[in-house]
Amino acid sequence: MNNIAQARSNACLTQQELAEKVGCTSAHVSYLESNAKTASPTLAKKIGEVLKIPASAVIYPTEPFIEQIFSP
Repeated sequence: MNNIAQARSNACLTQQELAEKVGCTSAHVSYLESNAKTASPTLAKKIGEVLKIPASAVIYPTEPFIEQIFSP
């Protein structure tokens, strides 16, 4: 599971709900979660704000970010 999918799940949001909050389609969220597409910096920032993760974790969804590295 990539960073976007994990954070979305932790936030108890569906792909459709996340899409509505950030102004894209649920299909686009699905592409991001399946690593078929990469978020633009603007979209990454919006997703990061909604999911409370760094934008870099959205742009590089398969790379661990600092909170994941130091989580118990």
